[in-house]
Amino acid sequence: MRDIKVFDDFNLFRKHTFSFEEGYTCLIGRNGSGKSTLLNEIKHILKKEDPKKVFYYANEDSEKRGLQPFLDDLDMHRLIRNFQSSEGQNIYNNFSDITPEMGAFIRRNIKNKSEEVFILLDGLDSGLSIDNIYELKHFFINTVVKDCIKENIKPYLIVSANNFEFCKDADCIRVSDAKHFVPKTYEEFRKMYIK
Repeated sequence: MRDIKVFDDFNLFRKHTFSFEEGYTCLIGRNGSGKSTLLNEIKHILKKEDPKKVFYYANEDSEKRGLQPFLDDLDMHRLIRNFQSSEGQNIYNNFSDITPEMGAFIRRNIKNKSEEVFILLDGLDSGLSIDNIYELKHFFINTVVKDCIKENIKPYLIVSANNFEFCKDADCIRVSDAKHFVPKTYEEFRKMYIK
């Protein structure tokens, strides 16, 4: 378990200490409740400790870049793929494009015999289909988390999410009060989310 006390500029989280179990954790809360802000604050705190053990990806970063990197690189395959894809498929494509970088991050930490790694992912569930969410979640758990554990590294994979598929059977933390719960059914998830 890893406790993180957040000192944000907006006083959203100062009264809470967030505790993270090893493995996969979802930050949940209504739109505008501070999930992205909390994830950003966690990133800054952990990077002060050791920037080499933190991997951060925000879906909004890829949206801001849009098609420009593909035009700059003259990567016609990716340009056409993203131009013809839906919003959800673009999110999936953009995340798929950074998975080699995430793999390199994990390999570096294995080589350096790191004790722990933090993979922070923001906004992945925006517009994704249920099958894409299922694939991503099981990719994280079955590949990333298990590979780290096999190498004696404590993995902390923290995802901001509002989608039940991402949260089902996972340790969830409600950002408004730092309460933990593990939703088994949509009804359990809905009650905790709305509370």
